[in-house]
Amino acid sequence: MDVQLSDQADKISWKLTTNGLFSVKSMYLDLIDSGPLSRSLHIWKIKVPLRIKIFMWLVHKEVILTKDNWMERNWVGNPRCCFCDQNETIKHLFLECPLAKLL
Repeated sequence: MDVQLSDQADKISWKLTTNGLFSVKSMYLDLIDSGPLSRSLHIWKIKVPLRIKIFMWLVHKEVILTKDNWMERNWVGNPRCCFCDQNETIKHLFLECPLAKLL
C-alpha cells in the first residue's frame, strides 16, 4: 500500500464516481458488475413495495432461516415441516408444501 503524507487536510472521496461524491447508483452498478450477472435482478424491477422486494431477494438467495438453514447452524430440533412432515427447505416452504400450494 502506497501512503503519501502532506500538510493538506484529509478529504473523503468516493472512488466509484468521477466527482468523488457517493451515489446509490454508483454503488448499485458496482455491486451488479462485481460478479457474474445475477439472476435476481428481475426482482428489483417488479412494481411492489420495497419490503416485499427485499423479502423476495432473501428467499432467492436462500438465506431465510428455515429449518434446513438452522440445521447448518448446529440447531438441534425437528427438521420436518410442521404442516406436512417433509424436510423444511426454502423451496419446500414456499413452493412445494401442500399448504403453500393452497395459499
